[in-house]
Amino acid sequence: MKRADGSRLTAHGFGPRTDSAFCSLQSAFCIPRVPILQSVICSLQSAIILALALAVACARPPLPRPGGVVSLVPSVTEIIYALGQEQQLTGNTTFGNYPPAARRLYMVGDFSNPNVERIMRLKPRLVFATLPEQQSAVAWLNQLGTKVFISRPNSFDSLFREIRAIGTALGAEARADSLVGSLQARLAKIPAPKSRPSIYLEISEQPLMTVGRSSFINEVIERAGGSNVFGDIDKEYPVVSQEQVIERNPDVIFLLHPMADRTEFGKRLGWQNIAAVRNGQVFDDVDPDIVFRPGPRLVDAVEAIAARTHAE
Repeated sequence: MKRADGSRLTAHGFGPRTDSAFCSLQSAFCIPRVPILQSVICSLQSAIILALALAVACARPPLPRPGGVVSLVPSVTEIIYALGQEQQLTGNTTFGNYPPAARRLYMVGDFSNPNVERIMRLKPRLVFATLPEQQSAVAWLNQLGTKVFISRPNSFDSLFREIRAIGTALGAEARADSLVGSLQARLAKIPAPKSRPSIYLEISEQPLMTVGRSSFINEVIERAGGSNVFGDIDKEYPVVSQEQVIERNPDVIFLLHPMADRTEFGKRLGWQNIAAVRNGQVFDDVDPDIVFRPGPRLVDAVEAIAARTHAE
């Protein structure tokens, strides 16, 4: 393709015509410098470039229809699917990986850094977000006049209220009532404990971080029939010292962070005398997502912790 100035379309755009590509082909394959061969090779080059451009364009998925909802919160994404309203969900973050079908949605960034421009491309009627992690994105969305639903449940009761509120926002009130009822029924079936073993739940090794009284996970531990060994600290996720853990001597330990390994855990200096280590009550097989996400699978977390804490 020529422009008025005689320049020609190349793989990098419009530019002066050169025969460097042809010369390279000529040298590599001993092609004689015949005008008709030059023309054929240039035509092939143009066809290849056009084919590649079409392939890239076809591989790019089309934007979902406008007017849907976008979830920046993995737990809300799970709630929407549990309500059977995934057809309304047009945008998700890379952290929203459950159920697996959620990974195929249009991605608007990660949990901590959602891309407002990508969100606005979807022209959503509602965006689900949480604070304080997404404060900047929420501020921009408010400024742009986009409706935002703030999710931040801190207990099972507030989780159940949120499920119903999301159900109302999506026109699925009956499904929300049914979901809440089924989750409450499962919690009610968890046997009352004969005793409450002390539990240390580790969510980070460096720095050493656990769960305090202000976190909804504290209630998960209690409903599972345990006692949070750091439940007296009025913070969500306090940083603690190894000496504090050793001194508090938990009966059961759950490791909920990447690369957690119960076999290596017992090698920590001074931890061999902790009751949980001595008695083989250190667990690294509980999916952290079901514990950290205040959604429908939080009941799975209670059941999983209860089963290991009170195993016969």
